Amino acid sequence: MTDAPRPSTGTPAEGRPPGPGNEPPAEPPAPVAGAQGQPAGADGHGSWAHREERLIPPDLDELAHTTGRAGLRVPGELVAEEPPGRSTVRRIIETALSFSVVAVIFVLVLPAVTGAEYHDVWDELSMLTGAQLAELFVVWLVGMWTYTGVLAASLPGLRRSQGLTMNLAGSAVSNVVPFGGAVGVGATYAMTRSWGFDVPSTTRSILVTGVWNVFAKLGVPAAALVLLLFSGQATAALTTAALVGFVLLGAGLVTFALVLRSDALATTIGQAIERVGTALGRLVHRGPVDGIAGRIVEFRHETAGLVATAWRRLTFWMITYTLAQYLLLLLCVRALGATTDELGWIEVFAAFAFNRLLSTIPLTPSGVGFAETGGVAALVAFGAPQDAAAAAVLLFSGFTYLLEIPLGLVGWGVWATMTSWRRPVDESPAPAG
Repeated sequence: MTDAPRPSTGTPAEGRPPGPGNEPPAEPPAPVAGAQGQPAGADGHGSWAHREERLIPPDLDELAHTTGRAGLRVPGELVAEEPPGRSTVRRIIETALSFSVVAVIFVLVLPAVTGAEYHDVWDELSMLTGAQLAELFVVWLVGMWTYTGVLAASLPGLRRSQGLTMNLAGSAVSNVVPFGGAVGVGATYAMTRSWGFDVPSTTRSILVTGVWNVFAKLGVPAAALVLLLFSGQATAALTTAALVGFVLLGAGLVTFALVLRSDALATTIGQAIERVGTALGRLVHRGPVDGIAGRIVEFRHETAGLVATAWRRLTFWMITYTLAQYLLLLLCVRALGATTDELGWIEVFAAFAFNRLLSTIPLTPSGVGFAETGGVAALVAFGAPQDAAAAAVLLFSGFTYLLEIPLGLVGWGVWATMTSWRRPVDESPAPAG
């Protein structure tokens, strides 16, 4: 796949949302605050910047122009700045509590739920050969590369090598910090800024990839449950869960399509959400919910053009990335000795879906602990040997979680030293090769 065209510094109104007879947004999207070198509104703050200022580093331009050894200190500075408004003591307490939860899960909960013993798990892992580990590493690396297709589609002009660097670097900080998603977003802004992309383009990319990731998180469990239904392994509870999953996924897709269709529909949907939120708020004595309609309309303005031109590539690469991750878990299961007779590919896919869904729990970095416990429990429930199941899931997490930390540090080193990638914001990145 060739890289996308140069980054756009205009508004997304240049494209049209999917569907016949759709008009461009009637009003241009709100500008981003001038603090990042972009046009500001009359009050000095664009509405996107006002809402996203906790994610955009306040010293964005300074961070973006940092190179060499100083560049290696940028992740630490991002961690120190996020989340804003919290004291050092509160950050330390939150971090301590988060890692305490991780310790309790791995020391007490996972063995109790799955019946696995860690010395037996280590015996399973010690039987892996160097060739098997190399094969798994290649599959993991291919999966990481496929996700650069999602990033390149959402940020036209981004090189695949830049996307891989950004993905690894962002994951490194997200995987070690509780509620680290905001830090990862800050890393994205700093890196893309240094490569010549303006803040609105990066914001559009973050919003759109976020939506596609949500659809993937909902779609994979729904697909897994359908496969279980057709294979005759689903219980009444799984059938109900499948129906709920499909309703949520279908409602999300329809709502997203309607929002992109016109300002009027986006406003109607936003007002409906406000009414429901206000009604629910009364039950707990909260005030009225407002402002959602305006934000949804603005979301349409920001993303409609990009979605209209890139949704096929976004979907293709997101599916490819998801399947690559599933293949990695399947190979981990097979490498640890679970045969096809003991555990079919459908059961492994279902365990993978459960594992990925639990990885969204924000109490620990990347849901670590919750995801592993859920994945092992699912494999054991489907008939996998306890020790082999635990070893397979922990091996999978070793690639998708632990390995991203040191390689993410390498990514930061690449970003800090690859000065040939640096561009001022008003200069387009060189064509990717």
